[in-house]
Amino acid sequence: MKILRLIAAIVVGYVLFAASSMLLVGPVMTQTGVVMIVVALLALALIGLVVGLVASAIAGENHRIAGYILAGLVALATLANLFMGLGAEPLWYKLGTLVLTVPGILLVCLRSPLQSA
Repeated sequence: MKILRLIAAIVVGYVLFAASSMLLVGPVMTQTGVVMIVVALLALALIGLVVGLVASAIAGENHRIAGYILAGLVALATLANLFMGLGAEPLWYKLGTLVLTVPGILLVCLRSPLQSA
């Protein structure tokens, strides 16, 4: 049962990250300016915290393992996107994901888990 919760936490966390990141890319690509950059970076930080919170809640006792794996997957996907030029996002957006979202996931997942039933 614990391993299923761990797998579910990783899958749900990654899908939540990917969906929210894709929703954020649209406005980033259509608008320019310093305000948009600041708002997008704040949103990336918030995405990391929310994804970490959801994954931690689902994983229960294995919240640390879920955090490491999920943060690693997000970092690997972002690095692949960065070096292989897979996405059309600006460089600052990809770096923001590495610098803000990945540590946000780890920050929440490495803390004590939420009390679950």
